[in-house]
Amino acid sequence: MKIISGFFVYKVYVTYKAHFNQPNADISKYNYALFNVEYNSFLETKGQQYYDKIAKKIQKEKDVISLFIASFVDNPNTWIGDIWLNLDYYIELKEARESRIANLNYLFRKDCINMIVKGLKFDKGIDEFVFKEFMDSNIELETFIIFKQMFNFNLDNNITYDYTYKGKYLKYEYLLKVNLKKYKLLLREALMTFRD
Repeated sequence: MKIISGFFVYKVYVTYKAHFNQPNADISKYNYALFNVEYNSFLETKGQQYYDKIAKKIQKEKDVISLFIASFVDNPNTWIGDIWLNLDYYIELKEARESRIANLNYLFRKDCINMIVKGLKFDKGIDEFVFKEFMDSNIELETFIIFKQMFNFNLDNNITYDYTYKGKYLKYEYLLKVNLKKYKLLLREALMTFRD
């Protein structure tokens, strides 16, 4: 197993923090490559010990990346010291997100059925309906993102969307790559199941 360093953790943190916080940053456009960060900047950072501690605790590159994605989805402004001091909490967020991704087909279908039962209509108001279901915690974030991509939602006049979603979740949407054809079929199956 490859041993990771505090410097690697630092590069992941800097890259994903920029992705989630800078308006024009989108690492998905660059095949998720980490920023080319100078080692001296790592040595000069005030939180160097936190990166080293996280490297010792979380020993796989993919787990470090997953930890920071979950952390920044929770709070785009999360500081490395907060992550280290509340590491168990952030590990739980990481594991919960990984579980949602692993079970996304099932969760998406379940969310579809729940929305159909509540009166989901495929008309002009679908964007507001699905967004409200997400904001009320009735569906998963990933389900909302899939619906948003599937139906090209336009929620630009919704103040809550502008403040909450764009401010916190839009950058996660760039990282979530799904096969929309597959999810359209799952939605269709959910509609057929409900109608039977």
